[in-house]
This record gives sequence, C-alpha cells and structure tokens, in this order.
Amino acid sequence: HRRLSIIDLTSAGHQPMSYADGRYWITYNGEVYNFRDLRVELEQKGYAFKSHTDTEVILAAYTEWGEKCLQRFNGMWAFAIWDSQQRKLFCSRDRFGIKPFYYFYNGSILVFASEIKALLVAEDRCREPNNRMIYDYLAYGRVNHSEETFFSQIRQLKGGTFLEYWPDEKRLQIQPYYDLFKNAGVAQENGDYERRFYDLFEDSVRLRLMCDVSVGSCLSGGLDSSSIVCMVDKLMRENGIKLPGGDTIQQTFSSRYEDKRHDEGFFIDAVVKQTAVKTHFTYPTGDHLLKDLSDLVFYQEEPFCSTSVYAQWKVFELIKQSGVKVALDGQGADELLAGYFDYISPLFADLIQTFQWKTFANELRAQVHLRGRVPRHDLVLAASYLFPSALKAPIRKLRALARSLKAQSGNTLSQEFTAGFPNRYDNEKSANGGMKSFLDLELYKSLVYDSLPAYLRYEDKNSMAHSIESRLPFLDYRLAELAFSLPSEMKILGGTTKRVLRSAMKGLLPEEVRNRKDKIGFSTPEDTWFRTDLNDTVLSVINSERFHKRPFFNHDNVKKEIMAHQAGEKNISATIWQWVNLELWMRMYIDGTIKQTQGVA
Repeated sequence: HRRLSIIDLTSAGHQPMSYADGRYWITYNGEVYNFRDLRVELEQKGYAFKSHTDTEVILAAYTEWGEKCLQRFNGMWAFAIWDSQQRKLFCSRDRFGIKPFYYFYNGSILVFASEIKALLVAEDRCREPNNRMIYDYLAYGRVNHSEETFFSQIRQLKGGTFLEYWPDEKRLQIQPYYDLFKNAGVAQENGDYERRFYDLFEDSVRLRLMCDVSVGSCLSGGLDSSSIVCMVDKLMRENGIKLPGGDTIQQTFSSRYEDKRHDEGFFIDAVVKQTAVKTHFTYPTGDHLLKDLSDLVFYQEEPFCSTSVYAQWKVFELIKQSGVKVALDGQGADELLAGYFDYISPLFADLIQTFQWKTFANELRAQVHLRGRVPRHDLVLAASYLFPSALKAPIRKLRALARSLKAQSGNTLSQEFTAGFPNRYDNEKSANGGMKSFLDLELYKSLVYDSLPAYLRYEDKNSMAHSIESRLPFLDYRLAELAFSLPSEMKILGGTTKRVLRSAMKGLLPEEVRNRKDKIGFSTPEDTWFRTDLNDTVLSVINSERFHKRPFFNHDNVKKEIMAHQAGEKNISATIWQWVNLELWMRMYIDGTIKQTQGVA
C-alpha cells in the first residue's frame, strides 16, 4: 500500500492497518470527512483508538455496524476490509465513485487495486483490449459509462455499491447500498431552497478543509470553482476558520491561454479582486502536451475524449510545485444543477407534458435570445421524449446513430469492426425509474452513467499522478440529495442554468461571474495545436504501420478527414485526438512497447 498522508502524518496512520486484536485489516484510499463525529459516537460505545486517522474509525464503524456503516460516512473512499475470523473480504466504493476501485475475478481468483496498472502486473491475462468499450469510444465518445473498462478482463466497482468475497467458497457478490434518487427528499412548497442550499454548501466546504496539510483551490473562473473559492474566503474572513498547514491566504490555481476563445482570465480576475487569494497560473501549449504525452497516457490508464484533460493535468502539476497537498474543485455541480445546454430538451418535454405552455414559451424565447436562433435540435429531442413507448426504441436508435455519424466524421470506422456491435444501444433503459421528470432522469443518467464518471476518473488520475488529493464539495451526498429534491425552476429558469446556486451565492460571488451564461471549463485550443505543434506527431501516428494494422478504421477516410482538418475546411480536433490517444494507449498498455518507469499502487 502506498499512502498519500493527509490526516495523521505519523506512522500510526500507515496501512494496511489492523483492528480488534488483528481480526480486521484494511487497505483504504480516500477521506471520510465526518470521521471525528463518528469517532466520538464510537468512543461512547466503548471503542478505543490508537491513531487520529479516519482509517481506524472506518474499521471501528465496520466492527460496530457492519455494512450499514457506509450510510454514516460522508466522504470519498475505496477500501477493502478483511475479516480474518469470518474469512470474508468486504470492499466498498463511495456513493458517486469519486475514488477508483478496479478488480479482476475469474471465478477463483480476485485481485483488486486503485490502479489498473497493478492488475496488469498481477495478472498478465488482463492485458487484453475490450473492443466493446473501444467501439463506444470511437463511435459515441463514451467512456466510464459502465462497470466495464477498456481491458476485457478488468471491471470497476460501481459507485454506491459494496463487494463481498468468501475465498474459501470462491463466492463473490455485489450489492448497492445507495441510490441518489431514492434518498432524495421531496420538494417542499415555499421551501427556502437558496438558504438550505447555501447552508449545506458552506458546511460541505468547511468539512473538506479538514486535514493536516496545506489546502488550495482550483479556479477556472466558472460558476462552480468560483463559488468554492469565494466560500473559503468567506469562512476565513467572517468565520475565523484557519486553513490547515498554517496558510493565512487561500491559494488558487488556474490555466490561462493566449487564445482568447479558451481564456477565462476576465472572470478569474474578478474573483481574485473580490477575495484575498494568492494566484498561480499555468499556460499549457501544444509543445507542453507533446512533452507530457507519454506520462498523460500512462497515468490516465484508459483513453479519454479531449485534450481538456491535459489542461487539468497542468493545473495539478502547478499545485504540486506550490507545495499544496489538497485541492478543492467543482466537479458535480453541472450534473446536479443542470449546468449544460443538453438539459434544455428534457426541460422542454416536461413543460409540454404538464401543459405549462406559458413557461414553455418563456423558456423558448430565452433560448432564442441566448443562442441567436431557434433551438430546433432541442425541440426535436423534446418531442422524442413524448412519443408512445413503442416509438421510443427507434427514436433512441436514430439519436444514437446521429451521435455515431457525428463522431465517426466521415465514416472513418471500418465496416468489419462496426459490424460486431449492431444496435449497441437499442436496449438502453428508457423507463424513468419513477422519477418525477425527464430532466431528473437525464441528470441522474449524467451522474451515474455519462459525464460525471468520466470527469471523476480524469480528476482522480490527474491529481494522484501529482500526489494531490482532490476534494469535491458539490458531491457531498447531503447537497446532492437536496439538489435532486428541487423543482425544475430552481435548476433552469428563463434560460439561466444552476439557478439555485446563482441565487444562493448572491453577494458572495462577483456579479459578472454569477450572471455569466457561457461555459468553457478545462478547454484547450486543440484545433490549433493539431495544425501546428502536434501536426507532426498526428501524422506520424496516423501514417504508422501499427495504426494501419488496427482493425478499427477505414484508413483512407481517416486520411481524408485529417487533410480536411489541416486545410481548415472542418474542425475534427476531438476526433483526431481519439484516434491518436487510442493508438498510443494500445502501444503502451496492450502492445507494451512504450515503457514508463513510475511505480504503481
């Protein structure tokens, strides 16, 4: 076990750790933020502790409550507890899957780790590609949307589940312990949503400042990260909270670009001006990416869809250089509070289904004003939600086909390869699971299957590659449950997304940030990079013999698309990255021809 020491830096916190005279042993990755309260409760029940760690509290909690201890934890975790008396292994992953848990099981052998690389060392048969995931990646741009990985023999434990294994019986079972929708409360009439949200958000940030090392904050200039930075500043100024590690000034970390399409300096400066923070900036370039490309592929372990992951990598590199060990970040807010334009179509469908014609007209006008055009695509998708169930399967197929054709960029996938995956998403669940709205259904899918799991993987891999612990205040389960209980108008109203957050942060956030409508995030000028700094690398990969031997592509069409991009006739930079990233991943992890000397955990 390789430990990143955050709480109790002494040898008493080393792992694996035992408890109850050696009956229980644990290996653990993460933080349980409310462990001090749980420790007091357990001490009152007669439990004694030798360390000041949350690790020991987890062991005592499992001793007292068994699997029900998971309901009491507020944090992020992946752990395994061995009960030497019952000869049973108990493993769990936090509610949203913030911390990773990978495993290989062949019916007689179970191997698990927080990194895929460790499983490749333990079981050589794991070094086998999963063509289903490769197809989803190339055709739909999907990653981390299931328990499968890009390795056919390796799976990941889903967030909100636990695994039990009895080695003597060779028996393994996985069960859920948490479902956000089932745990979310019911919206209350005349509820003071903004105040309740503010109070929980403040407490979530306060909890995530708890540690024995220096803490900083990522600051993109967007609504989410800016809210965190401003809340930390408020807690320090008005509540007298002191940052761990002896810091008297909050440190923030941001990526900037000369390309104004991707630079959020105006909004970052607004936050800096309103708060007492010490700023740090990184300026990623295509040359930087070229230098770090091998490390990035190595640490991410699976392909990813955009070079925006590299912008985040550079921010965590900057944090490491500063000496800060813990960073707060804003992941999860978009999926909880409807921060993307993708959520407009299910909102339209809800308003039409419930005959809220006036509100629908207002929202439509707002979208026309924001975009300068009628959102025809959203209207078509909204209508598809309302078709009779018999028509929904073909509609879903058409929607998936549209995504596929867009991703393929000129039929660049080979017919032989795609023929192995006919109607891949015909059987996707269409039922709303009892959810009260189409909007809630899409938010739930984003949290559990689509965008958030991928972003959490990128965040964890990038941060841990630089020995930084990333903490995510918006994914406090109490805040998430409140968000899912909110009526739709507290999420989107008048074309404004994340309305409850904007309202709650009034007076704390700079108005230019609170009211901004555009969204950039960790983007990069990759379209330019692939025509300049990375052009030679792209051509070297695409023209290589190994790339041509892969069964995935129609190579003539790939070359045509590359030439069209280089000529400026179209922008397929994201697709080009998928091709290059997949090939480099295949060479490193499947062929094993690219060597990386870093250790694994």
